[in-house]
Amino acid sequence: MATFLLQKLAPYFIAPLYWLLSKTWRIQELGPTPVLDHYVQTEARAPCVYAHWHGDELVLVAYYSFRRLAVLSSLSKDGTIMARALQLLGYQVFRGSSSKGGARGLIGLIKAVKEGSQAALAVDGPKGPIYEVKPGVVELALRTGKPIIPVRTRCDRAWYVPRAWNRSYLPKPFARVEVEYGEPLFLTTPTESNMQLCAKIKKALDVIPGQSSQN
Repeated sequence: MATFLLQKLAPYFIAPLYWLLSKTWRIQELGPTPVLDHYVQTEARAPCVYAHWHGDELVLVAYYSFRRLAVLSSLSKDGTIMARALQLLGYQVFRGSSSKGGARGLIGLIKAVKEGSQAALAVDGPKGPIYEVKPGVVELALRTGKPIIPVRTRCDRAWYVPRAWNRSYLPKPFARVEVEYGEPLFLTTPTESNMQLCAKIKKALDVIPGQSSQN
């Protein structure tokens, strides 16, 4: 009963408090002008797949809220709480991960992107290793024909999740937050192996400064 109540009620406390905190952040968007103009700073945002490291998720969930992005949430009990919180923040949520139920979740993402949505994926999730790109994002890009756009975040002051494998952090109230995009990667022709394509995505993410290099 306690677990059931936690899963049902916790999102209604977590989502609004988290959203209110994020409204105090001073966010600056950086990156190539065509990316900002075509995918980010316009209401008619073109379909794409945002690729990010898992450690940036606590920034990006708030940043992308109420844009109807398609995302994955795991099938675990914690994933159930996360899924409902994400729905309250305006996301299209598909259940599954690279470790369980992945095919079903990926099919949902593919369908959403083909229908015109943007998607976001923590490419080293759900359990790492950190900064190691998993092939799910490659499959998503190849199946939809939409570009992968690397994105990273950083801020001037934050709380850090103790002993977290992903070095996750949450900006403090009134923090200065930078969200930086890289050049789009088009993987429409699978002439390279998944390993080579994953390496390209990792390289595109690694050239963008992140929070780990700031502290």
